[in-house]
Amino acid sequence: MRIICISDLHQRFVVDKEEQKKLDMFYSFLDALIADPPNKLIIAGDLFDVWFEYTMVIPKAFFETLHKLKSLIEKGTQIIYIAGNHDFVFKDFFQLNLQAEVYRNDYIFTCDGKKFYVSHGDEFTSNDLQYHVLKSILRSPFVHKIFSWVHPDAGLRTGKLMSRSSQNYHKSRKTLTKQEKGLIDFSNKLFDKGFSYTVMGHIHNPHVLPLDKGTYINLGDWIRYYSYLEIIDGKVELKYWK
Repeated sequence: MRIICISDLHQRFVVDKEEQKKLDMFYSFLDALIADPPNKLIIAGDLFDVWFEYTMVIPKAFFETLHKLKSLIEKGTQIIYIAGNHDFVFKDFFQLNLQAEVYRNDYIFTCDGKKFYVSHGDEFTSNDLQYHVLKSILRSPFVHKIFSWVHPDAGLRTGKLMSRSSQNYHKSRKTLTKQEKGLIDFSNKLFDKGFSYTVMGHIHNPHVLPLDKGTYINLGDWIRYYSYLEIIDGKVELKYWK
């Protein structure tokens, strides 16, 4: 059993030189997975800088990414997508058009007798009240209804502004440390319930942290670190794509 976990690509609508470099790295990674398909690819949120799914359209800038994910699924890989804080609305595109599985909050699985809990992690951060208030607004059905009434170009541009506001709360290293304490506290509660590993993203800080009863892992991102987790028959390793 081979499982790959990633998070936080934050693919944008406009592809400038910096964005293209990031995408080239990510596509080379996906091409390698297509050539040697894992059993599962788990995306722990924020693959896109904004994902708001309209009934009839998807952003054309995301076509190549979605096409490569479809190619990976056709090779036999099961794709799991867990919603992040930049994933505003999922309807049925991933499920019907890609045959991927979408989870709103978390995904739990067992590998080699070890129990894994995977989540984007944003709802567990501590000392982060301003962000949690913003998230409750962005996830509200009323806001989603307003978005669905406007033209997709205008709606997605507005979503982009909201996503920038969300990221402003996660810049300083000191703030990241405070936020991560909530992730670790939540992980310890899960370890008391028999979990061996917690795997999260959101804070863009790749590392593996062994605790008393289990191991907390942050996946980092595909903006600065190009980091990912590989699980082979229960053996866990945080890697960096080059």
